[in-house]
Amino acid sequence: MDQHVVFARDSLERFIRQVEYLKVNGFPGLCSDLAEISGASESLAVWHRRAESENGEATFNGKPSDELLVTMPFAGTSFTVRLLFYLQEPWMPPDISFSDLQFLSRLSAQDLTEQVPSLNTWNSLEDDIIAQLLHQLLQLYKRYQLEKLESDDVLQFVYESLLKTLSIGEGDIEVSVGNPGSQYSSLLVRLPLSLQDVPPVLVDANTGPATSLLHVTFQGTEGVFIPKLHLSPRVESLIGGASTLSLPAVPPGACLMDYVERILQLLEQRVRKAVLSFEMRKQFVAQILCQFGCAVLEYDAERFSKVVLLFEVKDFHFLTFITLSPQFPQQQAPKVVLQSLYHNSPREPYSMELTDLSYNSQWNAEEMVRHIKQGIQQNISSFQTASIKTAL
Repeated sequence: MDQHVVFARDSLERFIRQVEYLKVNGFPGLCSDLAEISGASESLAVWHRRAESENGEATFNGKPSDELLVTMPFAGTSFTVRLLFYLQEPWMPPDISFSDLQFLSRLSAQDLTEQVPSLNTWNSLEDDIIAQLLHQLLQLYKRYQLEKLESDDVLQFVYESLLKTLSIGEGDIEVSVGNPGSQYSSLLVRLPLSLQDVPPVLVDANTGPATSLLHVTFQGTEGVFIPKLHLSPRVESLIGGASTLSLPAVPPGACLMDYVERILQLLEQRVRKAVLSFEMRKQFVAQILCQFGCAVLEYDAERFSKVVLLFEVKDFHFLTFITLSPQFPQQQAPKVVLQSLYHNSPREPYSMELTDLSYNSQWNAEEMVRHIKQGIQQNISSFQTASIKTAL
């Protein structure tokens, strides 16, 4: 195989690894999971089409280059970086351009030299070199937006007040200041919602970050704003999606700092309710084990959301399924379903849900289980009769 072709192939494979590193380890920015990248997969496909001739020998014509287009969410908007690599000269950093032409026009070679150090020490052998470059470019763009912020007194006051009120750092806020003639600016803030006291089993199914972001769009220069909440899957799995949280309406003349604190309190309340529900379910299952003993066939020992019991009353055997929702005990009572072991309806075993059980969310777990036990006992006869009739 021609040495020139081998060199080009190795450069391309190294480039593909750097892109894969970026995809696996994440993009910079608060909304890194929404970033988009294009270009690398196309180049790999082109290489495979070129690399094999009919006799199995590799061929290559022309000077290999590749372009990456990386669109990174920023402050509720987007910021696209175009990187042009020359794969026959991997020791050279890529050519760079940006979707924000005003930012590009204000950028000098000295800015890049001083504020993007990876360009000065470019090492194509490092798998994270593109990730380093994008992080530094995003920081440069963020500094540019903060410089623009100085020309907007209202937005600058909001920005500084949020840093102080929420006790967060500059890395927790992104701000995009509208260009001259634009009526819109936007801000994205990472709310300091802590899941430290949450039992790990409630969130471990989602391995991503626990992030709560509030996106605020400003209309005009009077501080009028429109909020939108974004929750990561890890947070959603605990308290529900942002669409179910019904953000409070923004009253006329509302102060953004007060509104943000209100949203944070709402989220913290949801977290406390989720933890309380878990603890109550745990106590409930413990009482089931205590009061029903050997009748317990199986139960959920992680989230404490389900118990299966096996009963035998006068040679009549049946199962009882008790299900506890994440809204237990305040908003939803336990669901109790009896299921016959003998008689089938046309498609499945005959079952009956007990809908008339006494329930009070203020009862302790022992009292709840005692009333369920009484309800089961009171319905055994009617359930047995109904299951027999269904089988006839």
